[in-house]
Amino acid sequence: MGDWQTGELRPYLAHFGRRLRLRDGWLLAQRSLWAACMAALSIQLAGRIWPVDRLWFWTLTPLAGWLLAMVGTSLLRRPPPMRVARRVDAELGLKERLATALTLEGWKAARLPETSPPPHPPTLQFALAALQRHDALTVARAIQPRRAFPLGWQWRPLLLAAVLAAASVALAGLPNPMDAVLAERAAVVQAVEEQAEKIEKLRKEIEEAQALTPEEREALLRQLAELAEQLRANPNDREGALADLSRMEEALRQELDPNAAVRQAALEALAAQLQALAGSESGAKADLSATAEALEKLAREMSEVDAVEREAVAQSLAQMAARAAQAGDGTLAQALATLAQAIQSGDSDAASLAAQTAAEALAQAQRELADQTALQRALSQLQASRQAVAQAGQGQGQAAAQGRGQGQGQQQGQGQGGQPGGGGGTKADTLPPASGTGQAVRPQGEGPPGATGDLGQQVYVPWERRQGSGDPLTVIGQDTGQGDTQVREQKEPLPGAPGEALVPYHEVYYGYLNAAHQAMERSYVPSGLKDYVREYFSQLEP
Repeated sequence: MGDWQTGELRPYLAHFGRRLRLRDGWLLAQRSLWAACMAALSIQLAGRIWPVDRLWFWTLTPLAGWLLAMVGTSLLRRPPPMRVARRVDAELGLKERLATALTLEGWKAARLPETSPPPHPPTLQFALAALQRHDALTVARAIQPRRAFPLGWQWRPLLLAAVLAAASVALAGLPNPMDAVLAERAAVVQAVEEQAEKIEKLRKEIEEAQALTPEEREALLRQLAELAEQLRANPNDREGALADLSRMEEALRQELDPNAAVRQAALEALAAQLQALAGSESGAKADLSATAEALEKLAREMSEVDAVEREAVAQSLAQMAARAAQAGDGTLAQALATLAQAIQSGDSDAASLAAQTAAEALAQAQRELADQTALQRALSQLQASRQAVAQAGQGQGQAAAQGRGQGQGQQQGQGQGGQPGGGGGTKADTLPPASGTGQAVRPQGEGPPGATGDLGQQVYVPWERRQGSGDPLTVIGQDTGQGDTQVREQKEPLPGAPGEALVPYHEVYYGYLNAAHQAMERSYVPSGLKDYVREYFSQLEP
């Protein structure tokens, strides 16, 4: 009958336990699959009410979690051998054979140490235990786990899960109205990121600019850095991005000088005139260093000329001072006026000191104008960024609406064209009655004679100016004497004032220049066009 201590029953129980875990996991998966499919369907329905990014990923997440839970349950849950033996005895009707043998095996191992030999001759108790164990091993060897514990199907929960899964797939295949919202959000995120990068690029350019005043450069760099950080903090919020851009734009607009364009044009004209007055050649744009050298040269040369020439130069400098004061540069105007007085009096030392003061004032004015130019560039970039963010994600919807409108217009035009008086024209070769061939040929029939010739030599002539149409028009009626006659007498117009009524050119020029720059500040104009307008007015500088 074999040794009762060999323990051959446990390998059979381990094999039975693996098969039971597989069957339990299989049945549990079938019973719980509908819950995962229901969760997937709920996510699909929620994705049609609220915009959910990566909807397919979140739809498959419950199914992936369900699969991991089933695999983990089957692999990690290992019941003890006694529980397996009892389940096998209960399901196969073995009348506790395996459980009893396992119990006796443990009892014997506890009563008799493993190193002790069995008693000889064996008693009745040990003989019965050996017989029972032999019977249990015989039954265990005869069991085929695949046949004894088959993997069955549970059709009702599987049918419910199939219906839910089919509904999820059908919803995923149908057009989702939230896709447009997600596409718009993606476009907004991309637009905000692009505008943040452009603002960072502008910030680096301003940081490298040496013509700005340190205070204005630091303040502008700080504002641009804060704006770029705010845009990147919440890139999918269109309203927040527009609000940030609008606040920054308003702050920069308050720092702008409305007379900056007039000052720029006046300073360029003054610099060119100062260089010409000193006998220096001026290029297309006045150079600051060249203007400073021209002032020093002018102050040195005035000590060697006569009083008449000094008077002429002083008068020119006084006019320049008046123009600088009119443009709003009081410091420069005072420095030029002091230089004019020093040159007129012939004091070379005072003239040199006044020339240095004028050069410093001119340099300060140039730095202030450089600050205004940087503010204008930043403002233009903010306006372009705000427009780009506002229009992000709206191009496809507008194009579709426009296409639908054009299609409806064409259908209406085609439907009305064939009707009389519909405005759609006719395809007839001759005047009606006739049949049309659909070809664009010259209509046949008699019509008014018309002269043809070169289009460039033809002009529009009103009917009342044609030859033969100048006859007076007479309305035939009867004079009954019952009408009223009104006669009003007035003097001849008074003669105009002698001479020509003219406006100085510089007043007209600066008025138009100021109006043009204010218009560019109020509305978005690309920077290239702004430079073009400035160059245009620079060429018209009086």
